[in-house]
Amino acid sequence: MTTLHIVRQSAFTTNDFYQCIQTLGNKDCIVFADDGCYNLQHYLINTMNTENNKNIQLMVLSSHAQARAITINTELCTEIDMTALVSLTFNNDRVITWQ
Repeated sequence: MTTLHIVRQSAFTTNDFYQCIQTLGNKDCIVFADDGCYNLQHYLINTMNTENNKNIQLMVLSSHAQARAITINTELCTEIDMTALVSLTFNNDRVITWQ
């Protein structure tokens, strides 16, 4: 059972991203939106696929990252648009928004 996690807050100001990491299952997907895009620059991002080889997919809403002048490392994270986010909500069993 896969879960789509939408992270909307920065780990520099809240612990939402940390809590999200603690609940990840195998092949879950994380989408960074709004201030959650800042998590691409947080040290927690390096723990995503190292803990238990969970094969987590990392994605970011490109327009949200661009609005915050965040450079996206495409080797780490996939850029998506809002249409792709809507598709992800249908392609996963559950959706959790961290805000």
